Amino acid sequence: MDISLPTYNLGTSSFNSILTPEISSLAGKTGIQDQNTASSFDNLLGKSMTMLNETQQASDLATQGLIMGDSQNLHDVMIKATEAQLALDLAVQVRNKSLEAFNEIKNMQF
Repeated sequence: MDISLPTYNLGTSSFNSILTPEISSLAGKTGIQDQNTASSFDNLLGKSMTMLNETQQASDLATQGLIMGDSQNLHDVMIKATEAQLALDLAVQVRNKSLEAFNEIKNMQF
């Protein structure tokens, strides 16, 4: 079994070498153009929050449609609600890990 680890080349000025393959593939899936590291991360974070909001709104609309009688398909409503819940749980976990990493960096002593 071959395990490959991401490499970080922080000594160069090339912004493409800083992004790991995982972040690059995620950026490709969200339709974000690779501009530079700061704006790419900003765009990735903003696009992710927009997608989270859209997922929550789609769940709300599906639930309202079921309540009002516009939709008869409970299965689709439950799928949308579960997708929205999982997306929110993921966002909360990413936030928690980010804060944990920030606090570790903040408490480092040089």
